[in-house]
Amino acid sequence: MNEVVVMGVGTLRFGRWPNKSVMEMAEVPIEAALKDSGIPFKDIQAAYIGSELGHFPDARMIVQNFGWTGIPISQMQQACASGSAAFREAFYSVASGRYDVVLVAGYEKMGKGLIPGGVPEQDKEYHLHYMGLDVTPARIAMAIKRRMLTYGDTLEMLAAEAAQCFEYGPLNQYAHNQKRYTMADVLESPMICSPLTLLMSCPISDGAAAAIICSKKKARQFGAGRAITVAVSVAGTPDYNDLVGGPGPHIGGDFKGGKLTSRVSKEAYEKSGIGPRDIKVVQCHAPFAGGGAICIEALGYCEEGEGGKWFLEGKTRIDGQVAVNTDGGLIARGHPLGATGVAEIGELVRQLRGEGGALQIPNNPKVAMAHNTGLGCINLHILKK
Repeated sequence: MNEVVVMGVGTLRFGRWPNKSVMEMAEVPIEAALKDSGIPFKDIQAAYIGSELGHFPDARMIVQNFGWTGIPISQMQQACASGSAAFREAFYSVASGRYDVVLVAGYEKMGKGLIPGGVPEQDKEYHLHYMGLDVTPARIAMAIKRRMLTYGDTLEMLAAEAAQCFEYGPLNQYAHNQKRYTMADVLESPMICSPLTLLMSCPISDGAAAAIICSKKKARQFGAGRAITVAVSVAGTPDYNDLVGGPGPHIGGDFKGGKLTSRVSKEAYEKSGIGPRDIKVVQCHAPFAGGGAICIEALGYCEEGEGGKWFLEGKTRIDGQVAVNTDGGLIARGHPLGATGVAEIGELVRQLRGEGGALQIPNNPKVAMAHNTGLGCINLHILKK
């Protein structure tokens, strides 16, 4: 297997772009990633594009907007994890030696309203969806309620997680929400689905992100001084045991501790020889407050039922035991489905390079983790200097 590095990253600010086409949206981060990498588009040998709601003609136009060079173009669809799935396939295409230099991009233009729970629109017999019981917040709210009964999680713990996101969002130029909210603001915001309030929920966003990856050997031709190594990329889908107890808050597995995330992260630790103690910055897929708490439990940072306390006590802050969602996470940064997984890579690359600006974690982190799920499926990447 070839060693794989990230050479360049780029992000379009998440938010609402009603006057931009998906091609115009994606052009911004791809151009930025190419410039950041020092690699011209003519040297790109393949492209992997992530989008849940887009179509392959969009992916083709996005790439061919930079040149009709005849390269293979693949589009990945994996709900919220579409972008990280594209990154995963791009990683393996370079690690296997099939290509030397690859473009990864994720994009999405989102409509208004709540996201369905994953049932095909044509399934008219699925009555829970049409009664409003299978929209995403309802699923998550039920899982969080069970945690509150089982572990004693409190509303203050949920509010602390959301408030941390809103503290970092205004310091991130790419974040959808640029306004700071306190715990009191979070608790007093309108109820969406008890116990989740509006400010405990991620916004529906438009956005795009990109990365250029290549083999470490090839990177030397372009100057690899700022290259970040992909130590491992793993993926998984739920098995029966993962789902016992009902789906957890978009991290895979049951309401207690995210069995799927735990299982896949252990695989990543074993393959890379890297463990939670080595990883000081984590991007968790947490579209609702409580998801980050369960994520850090499942990743091995604390015991089951302790994640909420970690947020309340500040252990997940930039200067805490593990810095979680340093860019504001999905709650403040926003969540354009196909772009999210690639944006996570961009944030971690900037952190490992020491280019995090006001959000840079201290002591020069050397290892970082990106965790991204979509309808239970998971892609997990560990990056290192």
